[in-house]
Amino acid sequence: MAISQMKKISLIFSKETLDALLLVLQQSQVVQVRDITQMTDWQEAFETAQVNLPQIHLQESDKELTGEEVLSHLAKRQQSLETTIGKLQHFIPKEGTIQSLRKADFSMSFAELEAFGRDNSADVLINRVNDKIKQNRNLERRIAEHQAEINRLMNWRSLEVTPKELSHFDFVHAVVGTIPKTDDDALYHNLKANSALEVQDVFSSELEYGVIVFQSGKAMSSLDDYGFKSFDYDKNILPAQAISQMQDEVATWTAEKLEVEGELKVSQRELQELKVQTDYVLGLYARQEAKKKLASTKHLVALEGWAEAEQIDRLKSDIQAQFGDGVFIQEFDVVEDDWENVPIKLKNHPLIEPFELVTEMYALPKYYEKDPTPILMPFYFTFFGMMVADLGYGLFLFLATFLALKLFNLPKGTRRFLKFFNILAVAVSLWGIVYGSFFGYTMPIVLLSTTTDVMTILLLSVAFGFVTVVVGLLLGGLQKLRLKDYAESYNSGFAWCLILIGILLIVLGAMFPHLSVLTTIGAVLAIANAIGIVIVSIIQAKSLVGLGSGLYNLYNISGYVGDLVSFTRLMALGLSGASIGSAFNLIVEIFPPVARFTIGIVIFILLHAINIFLSLLSGYVHGARLMFVEFFGKFYEGGGKPFRPLKSSEKYVKVTIKSQSEEN
Repeated sequence: MAISQMKKISLIFSKETLDALLLVLQQSQVVQVRDITQMTDWQEAFETAQVNLPQIHLQESDKELTGEEVLSHLAKRQQSLETTIGKLQHFIPKEGTIQSLRKADFSMSFAELEAFGRDNSADVLINRVNDKIKQNRNLERRIAEHQAEINRLMNWRSLEVTPKELSHFDFVHAVVGTIPKTDDDALYHNLKANSALEVQDVFSSELEYGVIVFQSGKAMSSLDDYGFKSFDYDKNILPAQAISQMQDEVATWTAEKLEVEGELKVSQRELQELKVQTDYVLGLYARQEAKKKLASTKHLVALEGWAEAEQIDRLKSDIQAQFGDGVFIQEFDVVEDDWENVPIKLKNHPLIEPFELVTEMYALPKYYEKDPTPILMPFYFTFFGMMVADLGYGLFLFLATFLALKLFNLPKGTRRFLKFFNILAVAVSLWGIVYGSFFGYTMPIVLLSTTTDVMTILLLSVAFGFVTVVVGLLLGGLQKLRLKDYAESYNSGFAWCLILIGILLIVLGAMFPHLSVLTTIGAVLAIANAIGIVIVSIIQAKSLVGLGSGLYNLYNISGYVGDLVSFTRLMALGLSGASIGSAFNLIVEIFPPVARFTIGIVIFILLHAINIFLSLLSGYVHGARLMFVEFFGKFYEGGGKPFRPLKSSEKYVKVTIKSQSEEN
């Protein structure tokens, strides 16, 4: 239950084995590659050109790529794969939510993933899928264009002569077109009234009239005054025949489109292959990018990294199985100068591990710090339960998260989040028993009533706050002591622990006259340590300047009072949730019996669902706030960087981990 012990490792190997070694490291998933170019020990070697970065290269079909063009090429290939995946998923029928949640992850061994990526061309697969998608879109476009033309010609389906045929008349000039409809149809009537023109009606719609206008002679008078618009049609067949032909073509294309879509709908295999290719490309990109963190001479390459101490033997075994004695491996213990740079991996008991969420929200610990999660867990567990505090809500939360964890195949982060609330559901249930609350109703047995024991709950909240603050100060003192900062460990840790305990003894002595001796003990304890802070500050400063810093330190008593007051939210949120739940129950009870057991049940569920959500949200946020400010603020710095080993991306494919010897 702590931070995983790390070791530094150094590997020296020949240039010819670089790609193969990176492949083994990625398969083992236990080494975080360090950036040698940023390490002080290597700066001089780079500046004097004794070493340089190994060449990034990739053989791609008919040419060899080098340098940044390799990374650019791989990034473009990934983007192309992702785009094609998105397009193809549009055609494949969506699975139901429950079915998708229960679906097992697609998994492969690392060797299978690499073999598939090498033996199958992503470009061929992308082109094959994109050709089908392009064919489908072309058919859609042609169908849409024909359908639009059919709709345009439908009004002219009764036309018995084409505009081309009319243009060949020798003694009569004729045009086909439309006249817009108006409220009084003046344009149309004026056209019909023109004695120089002969007008034949073709159709009449809501917006316009379709007409053929005849005039003797070879020249047609201007029809602009009538709003005339010529019919745009240059085919040699009648509109009715054109419509029939286009409808036949649309039917043919529609059948072809359905066939293509049918092929795309059953392209789950192609989709999976695209996803495997994407993970392969991402893994290849990670290995190529790792080369920018190495150092190389003409024949050799050096790699520096971090690895968990317990994984070193397995790593050596994997490298030995692949390269024999061809790779020189050296391991080093972490020293104080490395503390700021050591990556952090937390290791805790399964019941404590979900609470790493809270620690990570604030910051991972530095390597020289202790993991606060095991100590945080009981405090957060207690505070969250006290702020929600309802047996019904707790049982519902426990059952919902338990079933989700058992029935669904969820991502690792989601599972940890649900485990977190599954454990907290126990706290909510326990405090619900203490408060005697079940979905807002008062149970027969009540240990602390939210209506009559308000002051007791308030004192209990402050007491929890007192314990939290003292433990935080104690941990802060121990950490400073471990870092050999003795003066600070006393001034900001142990002294304040004793001062606060002394004040507590004074309060207890005043409350219980028969324990008046506690008042004297508490006063001596508080005053002695207050003086001690001033004295240690003067000694630390080696002058009377320390008097000012010592007195300023004592002013922090107001901050600790504020911390204790902050814990009264434990009472306030617990009481408010219970009161809101009780009020909701009263609303439902107002209904007549028939409505109460029909619509009243729906309203009851809806209102309590809202209260559950708000209570859980409040408990989550305010519990984290108490931890971050009132607890972590006393001892915890944080700022650690997560351990990120060279590994497969596992964006789409879950890689089963096997040792190199098992793969062979």
